[in-house]
Amino acid sequence: MFKRKLESQLIEWKNSDVHKPLIVRGARQVGKTSLIRNFGTKNFSNVVEINLEKETHKQMFNSVMSVEDLEKRINLGLNQTISAGKTLIFIDEIQESQRMLELLRFMAEERQSWHVLVAGSLLEVKLGKDWKIPVGRVGYKYLYPLTFFEYLEAMGKTNLLNELNNVSFGKTVGGSLFLEDEFRQYILLGGMPEVIANFSKYKDYGKVREILARIQTTYGEDVGKYLKSDEERKYLEAVIEDGPRIAGSIFNYQNFAGSTYKSREMSDAVRKIERTMLCTQLPAINSTVLPIVYKYKRPKKMIWLDVGIVNLVNNAYPELIKGLYGGRLMEQIIGQTLIATMFDGLSKLSYYAKDKDKGSAEVDFCFPWRGRLVGIEVKSGNTFKSRSLTKMREEAKENLIPVMMTWNKFGIKNGVYNIPFYLAERWEEFLTV
Repeated sequence: MFKRKLESQLIEWKNSDVHKPLIVRGARQVGKTSLIRNFGTKNFSNVVEINLEKETHKQMFNSVMSVEDLEKRINLGLNQTISAGKTLIFIDEIQESQRMLELLRFMAEERQSWHVLVAGSLLEVKLGKDWKIPVGRVGYKYLYPLTFFEYLEAMGKTNLLNELNNVSFGKTVGGSLFLEDEFRQYILLGGMPEVIANFSKYKDYGKVREILARIQTTYGEDVGKYLKSDEERKYLEAVIEDGPRIAGSIFNYQNFAGSTYKSREMSDAVRKIERTMLCTQLPAINSTVLPIVYKYKRPKKMIWLDVGIVNLVNNAYPELIKGLYGGRLMEQIIGQTLIATMFDGLSKLSYYAKDKDKGSAEVDFCFPWRGRLVGIEVKSGNTFKSRSLTKMREEAKENLIPVMMTWNKFGIKNGVYNIPFYLAERWEEFLTV
C-alpha cells in the first residue's frame, strides 16, 4: 500500500474534537478504498467496512431505518461492535444506497463520537438521481492520482524524495539529473495506483498500457450505467473518449475535439464528467484585479484526471521515448499537480487571456492566493522568457506573484519565481520565501 499525503489529514480529522462523517471524493481507481483501509488498520482497533457494491451488504443496509438500527445490523449482521474512538466505520461505494447517504446526517447528529469515513465515485448521484447530500453535516476530502512525490515513495526512491522534501528554495538540488529522469518516467506512467504498483514490480510498459486501457474502458462503462437515454450517453462518451485528446489545451464546446456536436449538449456533458472528477475545465480571466471575475462564456482549458490516460489516448509513447515533451503535455502534468495539491477542493484554477484589442497575452495557470494573484507559465523547452507573463506583470504590478516552471531553473530571477517541474507540488512553501 502506498503512502498518500491525504493520510496526514485523515489523522488530523481522527484526533479532532469535532469529526463529522467525512466523504473522501475522487474518481474511480485513484485509491480511495486502499487509503481508507490502510488508515483504519493503522489508527483504530477495528474497522467496520460496509461495501455497498456487495449484494449482501446492500440488502443488509439499504433499508436501515435509524442509527440505532444501523448499529444493530452491524452487530448482528457483521458480528462487529462499535466502540467510540476505537472503531472506524467505513462505508464504501455509497453511491449505491440513497438511504445510507441520507443516514450520514443522523450519524453526525446522534453519534458525534463515531468516526465515519465514506468513499464512492458518486457517479449515480451526480448524473441524474435526485439525492440529497446532508449539507453541513459532513466534511469532504479529495483524492487524486499519485503526485510525483508519492510516486517516488512508491518506487522506493527515498533518497531522491528526501532531497526534494528538504531542499531550500533556490539552493542546488542534489541529483537533479536523476530527478529529471524520474520525472520523465512519471510523465510516461502517470499516477494511477494500479499502474504504479504493477510497474514497480514488473517494469513492463506493455502491462501499463493494458491497465490504462482497462481503466479508460471502465470509465465509459460506469457512465453508461446511470443514463436514461442513448442521446445523453453519446455526448458523455464523447467527453470521456476525446477529453484526453485535448488535455492541456484550450477548447470550445461547439465542435468539441473536432466533433460535430453542438455547444449546449457538450457544455452539459463536460460539466457532468467534471463532477465525477475525471476532468477539470479551467475558465479564463482577462483582468488581474481581485476578486477574480471568471469569463465562463470564453473557451476553457482542459485538464484530465491523469497524464497516463492522456498518453494512452493520444498514443504519445513514441514522442515520449524520444524525449519530446510538448507544451500541452507539460501543462497537463502541472495542472494535474496543482489540482492535487489544493487539498480543499475549493481553489479554482484559471488561465489568463488578455483581450486581443489590448494586446494578446496568455498565461497558463492563475489562482488567488493570500490576497494576491499567482500566475504560472509552463516552459517545456529551452526558452525561459515569457512575453505573456511580462505583460501580466505590467498590468498587475505588485498584485501578481509571477512563477515560471521549467525543467531545471530554481530561484528568483528578475522578480520571477523559477521552480523545476519536479518540485511543483512545493509551490506554496516556495512562494512564502
